[in-house]
Amino acid sequence: MRLAFGKLDDPTLVWQILLAALGLLLALTTIRYGTRTASQAHKRQADGTVRPALWARMITWMAAGVPVLGFAVPHLLWGLGIPLGVAADSHPGLAELRGSAVFWALLVAGPVIGGLLTLGLISRWGQVVPRWVPFAAGRRVPRGLAVVPAAAVGLLVGQYGAMMTKCLTFGFTRTCAPGGGTAVLDGSWGFVATYPVFLVWGMFLLAATIGYLHTTGQRASDGVVTRAAGS
Repeated sequence: MRLAFGKLDDPTLVWQILLAALGLLLALTTIRYGTRTASQAHKRQADGTVRPALWARMITWMAAGVPVLGFAVPHLLWGLGIPLGVAADSHPGLAELRGSAVFWALLVAGPVIGGLLTLGLISRWGQVVPRWVPFAAGRRVPRGLAVVPAAAVGLLVGQYGAMMTKCLTFGFTRTCAPGGGTAVLDGSWGFVATYPVFLVWGMFLLAATIGYLHTTGQRASDGVVTRAAGS
């Protein structure tokens, strides 16, 4: 966001990066300690995968559902011309959304696809490559392939949501909206409500990433996972 807005000279940037890095290190240290000191082993499936703990499954479902229900569904309604939570002055603008491929792909389909990919953190195909994938079927999924994208997206959307939620609470500044244009939010609680969604989404996604690390931590010292019986 700072690259897009040209705010690299903000003195708080270094502090924010430091806090994000320390938070991520604390989370990784915590899960590492929890995995090493766990008194109860994970339940291993017949195909060599590990069944996630109940808390990991619940958090991951929340991480997948928040962007769909809190962001994709409202935008879907607006694209269909249903002005849920939109002020009358903004109704004409909703009609323009129907013909925008970017709107449908990025703001409606995007969160849905992201939610489906998030479920991979608790699914068998998040640990073992499905059998229909050429050349890699049955191989263990590298942890970094799931952890890095999930953690990166969680940090990005979480920080954006935190910034915008702060702006909604204490008032918009040039940091939040350098180009102005906040008048569209007046009287439109539907528009306003989508911003905190990013904060909640980021928090749950980071927690789901920790859950995936917790689940797959039991595999780290194992040999090659046996080929999956199914996808």
